[in-house]
Amino acid sequence: GAPGRYNDFARGTIYWSPGTGAHELHGEIRRRYLELGGPSGVLGFPLTDEIGTPDGVGRYNHFSGTTGGSSIYWSPATGAHEVHGAIRAQWAALGWERSRLGYPISGVYGITGGLRSDFQRGSILWHEASGRTEVIYTSVPSTLLGVDLERLPTTQKVVALTFDAGANDAALQSILSTLAANGVPGTFFLTGDWVNHFPSGPALIYNAGHRIGNHSMTHPDFTTLTDAQIAAEIGSAQRTIEAAGGDPLPFFRFPSGARDSRTIADVNAAGYAAIRWTVDTLGWQGTMNGTRGPGFIVQRVMASAQPGEIVLMHLGSNPDDGSTLDAAALPQVIAQLRAAGYGFVTLDAALG
Repeated sequence: GAPGRYNDFARGTIYWSPGTGAHELHGEIRRRYLELGGPSGVLGFPLTDEIGTPDGVGRYNHFSGTTGGSSIYWSPATGAHEVHGAIRAQWAALGWERSRLGYPISGVYGITGGLRSDFQRGSILWHEASGRTEVIYTSVPSTLLGVDLERLPTTQKVVALTFDAGANDAALQSILSTLAANGVPGTFFLTGDWVNHFPSGPALIYNAGHRIGNHSMTHPDFTTLTDAQIAAEIGSAQRTIEAAGGDPLPFFRFPSGARDSRTIADVNAAGYAAIRWTVDTLGWQGTMNGTRGPGFIVQRVMASAQPGEIVLMHLGSNPDDGSTLDAAALPQVIAQLRAAGYGFVTLDAALG
């Protein structure tokens, strides 16, 4: 046991330890604290009495914690849930329950390669291999419903580089190396099939600080599918990516770009915003019998450069000539966009 004392009362418990002093716990927060092992659990002794949140809705206690600070937050809508460690530090940096994420709706739980907490409007993932936290916002703004977004809604000179998973992972390492060397983030749209073929791929992407999107399970033409088949394609891909320790919400890209108003509505109903592109580099078409090289890619990107440009590139090699033109062009794409005054963002910028 911990070197402390406690007294139970009709309406709660007072805990005391030499380092933390005496603090009371009651109600749902006390119940969750005891479920987690009380003073000898991950939370340690309370550092505060129960405090009301600034919105007047919730309540919380901070604890001494074995993982660098811990808390339990409660609200009538969400119940009492603990946050601790790097996930708590990230949530605190965003503004606690006043942030876009809102109150926690789960405790901290294990995922492949890390830990996760879910909140009212998103999640925070912690990836052990890199020590990175990843913030996933799951609420799609109404302005993104019913559309297949072709440009980020911004007047700032920013570009989103996006990479769709091709048939293989030929250029993944090259693309990740270029992005890392230049400090540029990207968004990678993966099919469930690709993740099953290259199971270590998602971790390489999210540990490097990039975002992952949903590109369906098997890459069919969605306009030929029933609503139920579409829901299954999206759901299967999501579960496959989650099993690899990532989360594709809230970004979806239609296979081959094939869509109509019905299929966009289906994507929105599954919790996703549909993201198209401003320019397709056509790198996936290969060298066209040696008539195209990396310069062709750079020229296409620069010809469409504008605030909020979404660039469609592919990872994987062309099946006919084995070329990976997008990967080869990427250093020059980044250099020329930067020279023209552009910065780089993930698709999170689409969420406002």
